[in-house]
Amino acid sequence: MPSSTPAILLVAFGSLEPRALATYDMLRERYQQAFPGSEVRLAFTSGLMRRRLAERQSISFPGPLAALAEMHDLGCKSAILQSLQIVPGEEFHGLASLVSGLRTARGSLAFERLEVGFPLLAGLEDCRRASSALAPRRGEVVAAAGAVVLVGHGTGHPADSLYSLMDDVLQEDHINVFLGTLKGFRGAEDLAARLRSCEARKVHLWPFLLVAGGHAVHEIAGDDPASWKSILEREGFDVQVHLQGLAENDEIVAIFLEHTRRAMTQPERI
Repeated sequence: MPSSTPAILLVAFGSLEPRALATYDMLRERYQQAFPGSEVRLAFTSGLMRRRLAERQSISFPGPLAALAEMHDLGCKSAILQSLQIVPGEEFHGLASLVSGLRTARGSLAFERLEVGFPLLAGLEDCRRASSALAPRRGEVVAAAGAVVLVGHGTGHPADSLYSLMDDVLQEDHINVFLGTLKGFRGAEDLAARLRSCEARKVHLWPFLLVAGGHAVHEIAGDDPASWKSILEREGFDVQVHLQGLAENDEIVAIFLEHTRRAMTQPERI
């Protein structure tokens, strides 16, 4: 008999990196433990990632629509689509639009109820919780005249402002902990100036990304001259890279879990 508890579809962009795929599996398992009565599945929005995984690694991941159809075929009557994005940018709003359109669907996608869970950072309280979750990383700078630099993806969407809010919260909560982005406001050169102003010599570089995928491996930690590691080394810093995604942090995962619970009990139409 199908469960009366909503199914949960975790929706991510996707990755080809083995460590990132293992982290997605671990996250799905955490969700299954937290919601034992729910069917929990994972979908990738990137068609390119899905095709390359199938071609190169013989790994099959569905897109959100296909995953919902499979869940419906299993007898699931309602579902929560939990965004695994960091901020509610274009990917999130595309997912919200999909759900809005499907609420009146018939046939294989006719669910009694569909809701969307917010990504990691949906407002100030989420930023405060994320900052607290990252507190252990302060130990990296003790007695080392160093700093911690977190590198997010960034976006051209107005939601990029949440990265700036997150950086302000980090400045308020921690000493010498900074946040920059690959595609949005405050790039590596800007961060280098801030690092010089705090007289840091050693920089601990962490991805502010859900998983340590291609962006972390190549654009943050890679040997290419344009990577953050290379840029900061040219600026004279001793750089140590930590290739760990945010989903490897239990307290960060707890924020996602809370957003899913809220979508189940106190849904907000987007």
